[in-house]
Amino acid sequence: MEKPPSANDPTGSNSRACIPDTLLHSFENLRLNNGIGSGYAGFPYNASLTASGSRNGGMFLEAPNLQHPTGGFHPSINRVGGYGANCHQILTSSDAINVAPVPRQNIIFLAALTPEGSETLKQYLSSKNSAATDIIFEAVIDSIFELMTDQVGHCVFGNLIHLCNKGQLHMIVKKLEMHPEAMAAVCINRYGSPSVKKLIKLVAKSDSDSLAISMVEGLHKVFNQLMVHKTGCHVIVQCLETLSINHNELLHIAAIENALYLATHVNGCLALNSVIDVIKGPRRNELLESIADLAVCLSQDPYGNFVVQNLLGLQYPNITKKICSLLKDHYTRISTLKGGSHVVEKCLKSTERGYAVEAFVECQGQALVNVARDQFGNYVIQTALRETKYADRALHDRLVMKLRAHQVHLQRGYGRNVFNLIVNQDSY
Repeated sequence: MEKPPSANDPTGSNSRACIPDTLLHSFENLRLNNGIGSGYAGFPYNASLTASGSRNGGMFLEAPNLQHPTGGFHPSINRVGGYGANCHQILTSSDAINVAPVPRQNIIFLAALTPEGSETLKQYLSSKNSAATDIIFEAVIDSIFELMTDQVGHCVFGNLIHLCNKGQLHMIVKKLEMHPEAMAAVCINRYGSPSVKKLIKLVAKSDSDSLAISMVEGLHKVFNQLMVHKTGCHVIVQCLETLSINHNELLHIAAIENALYLATHVNGCLALNSVIDVIKGPRRNELLESIADLAVCLSQDPYGNFVVQNLLGLQYPNITKKICSLLKDHYTRISTLKGGSHVVEKCLKSTERGYAVEAFVECQGQALVNVARDQFGNYVIQTALRETKYADRALHDRLVMKLRAHQVHLQRGYGRNVFNLIVNQDSY
């Protein structure tokens, strides 16, 4: 793997002249305009900085020294002020003892988090100057998580990764993989999520197995955490859409193993439906089968019913038949549930409608009447009448006869909707 130049010696020479003069000049102006103290570009000074937290939009808020476990700010660096104010200030302190010089990379990283500094960096990146790209990369790599989640910095990250070589991309992806908590925090962040999605697209274009495997392994470690988050789940879906079937194997298995947990979660059910829509290969059918096996449980769940509806909407004959047959002893109960009634209606609109209608015709006592008079169930019976009228006339007539035997109980409340249909069959 190609090793990027070191942060202290970007081009292999230990000289300030290695940095383009225009880049140094721009950052000297940036330092003066934004109140950044002396010590620019690694020149020594004795200063101690005090912390006041991260700007709005960043991931690491109110941190004592803004230093991530994998690297980050110089221990003495802190930021004062917020977005729209003087971005960064270096304050001298009387108790500073043997403080090391603030390296050039910290100045560049801080600049990346300001509107003016980020524009300067993006201009240099757009010039595709490899020396400048390497300098910027070395300056931000140790604080890459905050850059990806920053309101301004994430734009610099998006531009930078398009110019990174495979070795540099591997460093970024490996950092994410090796720090699951940080990766999860980035993926659920408003700015971090699109940053990771851009990275995934570049990984796919790189045709590098090691990059793809590292990315998937990192996401696999935080799979459930991302899938139940309304922002984080989009990163998983992006990976499934973009990377190959073989590379996504771990994510496919995770979706199958956690189907019940995800399907019964308020956000997880939507994420699982998205996964169902994009998953490819042999694991797709395995996932659908595993969810269909849970049809009875999920149809009665306020969130799980959405997943069952999605499966029925696919109109896969084997899956539809499995769901409809598994529900045959539960139709009357499920029909009176808000979500479950929609599941039963989809069953009635499928080619396997006979399972549900037979269950209604053969139910004992007042069970059918109770469904017909229910606020949700009456819609199910109306659908049963409409769907069988032309598709299975014999079954339709048996259902009408069963309802007419109890029509006196259907003339008020929600049952009135069903009563109107059975006394006036020409209306539908």
